[in-house]
Amino acid sequence: MSFLDRLRPRTLDALWLAGLLAAALLVYGTSLTYPFFWVDPIDIGLAASRDIPTILTNSQGYLYYRPFAFMLWKALYTLSGRFDPFAFHLVHVACHTISAWLFYALARRILGDRTPAGIAGLLFVWYPASYQAVTWVISPQVQAMPFLLGSAIAYTDGRTRGDRRRIILSLLLLTIALPFHENAASFGFVIAALEGFLIAERRIGGEEGKRIRHGIPMPCWPLAHLAICAAFAALWFAVPKDPDSAVTRFEPAAGWYLLQGAIWPVAGAVGWWRAWLDGPAWQPLILTAPITLLFLLAAYAYARRLPLFALGLSWFAAMTLPIWATRGISYVGVSPRVFYIAAPGAILMWAGLLSLDLRSPNANRVWKIGLSLLTALIVMQSAAFLGVRKDVHDQAITAIWDVVRIGQSAGDEASLLFVNAPDQITPRLREYPVGFFRAILMPVSVDLGQYVELQTGVRPATTSLSVPALAGLENYPHQVDMRGPSVGQAELSTAIRAADGVYLTEYEPGGRVRVVEAGTVGAGLAPAQPAAAEPYQATFGGRAGLVDATVTPEGERWRAALTWECLARFDGQDTIFLHAVDGDRLVAQSDGDSLRGLFPLSECRPGERIRDVRFIETPPGAGIIRVGIYNRLTGERLTAIDASGQSLPDHAVVIGQVTK
Repeated sequence: MSFLDRLRPRTLDALWLAGLLAAALLVYGTSLTYPFFWVDPIDIGLAASRDIPTILTNSQGYLYYRPFAFMLWKALYTLSGRFDPFAFHLVHVACHTISAWLFYALARRILGDRTPAGIAGLLFVWYPASYQAVTWVISPQVQAMPFLLGSAIAYTDGRTRGDRRRIILSLLLLTIALPFHENAASFGFVIAALEGFLIAERRIGGEEGKRIRHGIPMPCWPLAHLAICAAFAALWFAVPKDPDSAVTRFEPAAGWYLLQGAIWPVAGAVGWWRAWLDGPAWQPLILTAPITLLFLLAAYAYARRLPLFALGLSWFAAMTLPIWATRGISYVGVSPRVFYIAAPGAILMWAGLLSLDLRSPNANRVWKIGLSLLTALIVMQSAAFLGVRKDVHDQAITAIWDVVRIGQSAGDEASLLFVNAPDQITPRLREYPVGFFRAILMPVSVDLGQYVELQTGVRPATTSLSVPALAGLENYPHQVDMRGPSVGQAELSTAIRAADGVYLTEYEPGGRVRVVEAGTVGAGLAPAQPAAAEPYQATFGGRAGLVDATVTPEGERWRAALTWECLARFDGQDTIFLHAVDGDRLVAQSDGDSLRGLFPLSECRPGERIRDVRFIETPPGAGIIRVGIYNRLTGERLTAIDASGQSLPDHAVVIGQVTK
């Protein structure tokens, strides 16, 4: 007898529930620190601007009718007095964890054993495609799932125990789930499949079960669930809302994409084939998908548990067929959240293998060993997939916090320019053949000021542009789609002059993304000293005067803010150098055009001022930081003259001293 077998059932249940909580926090715990992202400002903004009667009766301005989701968002606002991203993410992580617990309880009833049920719960927590639904707070599938699973548990208990009160509870829970998300309208078919499973496995007892065994037709309870779903579907179509582009499609690519959710362990193992094939993206699935489904069918048929396989397949099909019928690959290909409510069906098909009895001790022993290895591989595969997405979000989501902090500090009247901000980030490794399992952060459909406004109440004006040559993406570990059109220098310089502040996104080789200040350009930039006639700290070749320079520590590096005044036109190759030196030894440098490369000195007009912000990482023992201007082709430095008219050594002016 194993250790687990010696534990009391309640103790074992408690251990599994604790383990599922730990697994959920391991993957999604850091999402509690995330800001609002994607189109959160648009959808939450719609909820904020409407009262409860309007939410219940009118959905114009929105493609869907999800009144309970909107009401939940308003309730969270009321409780905290603001739209707090922590509260929203906490609700999602809590709902996902509760759903895992409920799915464990349902799987225990269906599979008849706690160990397969616990594995099913773990596979649900770490189901790969769930990463988008759980981390994105306006995905109401996560909020609907506890009620759907609760409805299935209540129905199972009600039918097996002959308790109509539990079946009525099932109807009530389903009714609550429907206004969260329209996908719940398909859940009535799952209840019907669950009824067929219970009948086929002869689990129904009580008077209702006796009548079935005596040849009376199927009871009205599944029909009642279907009727509630149909009534909500009618209401969903009747409520005024924006026209949807969904039409009957059944696109092959979308169908293959959705099929991946049912056979995700195999689909995730053959995704790399796509790189070697010239045909359609789904080509690796053409052979592997039928073999996988036939294997599952044969295993369940041999063990005489076909009703269990049919239940899992029906669950998955009921939740994905409407999507396949109405959505094309352009939609579903970037929307793995559509799998969330279908996931329990797929998981039952795989975890159910652990509950099969092959009616032979030797066969069962080999079967259990093989399945244990398969389960371990599936868990590791899922953990690896989610680990990459977690890392992408953890490292890149900081850019949104940077935007929020910058916007709040700038204020409502500010006009800010953001260059190379991330729209979406896609891991380079394609685990699944069809679709893009990416992190969507700040899409161009949302103004960056909206993220600031939702979380702080401040709404600066923002412009987004991209300059790919300055993104440094050749060393970044993932593929990046940046916000805004790609522009040339003339258009970029015009935008810079019109902005109160310019900010550039840094993509670090380790994966971190951050938005940093680049500076400002304008004739009205005031010098540090109140008297404009005061001499410059230094002039360079008669072309520029250094008005002010400060060096301050910022994290593990130093921030230098330089204010220049252009005195004459620059050569096209003139640029700035910033050096940290220890005696005669150069220990660190930050050379290049002003505003982190966005504004060459040749763009500067006489009388115009540049506030140039740059960063330099200095090793221990660095002594002084000095700055100057040189020609990047010849290496020749412009003559530097100090305020007293004396030539400066090495044609550089010392602006600070740093120590570590």
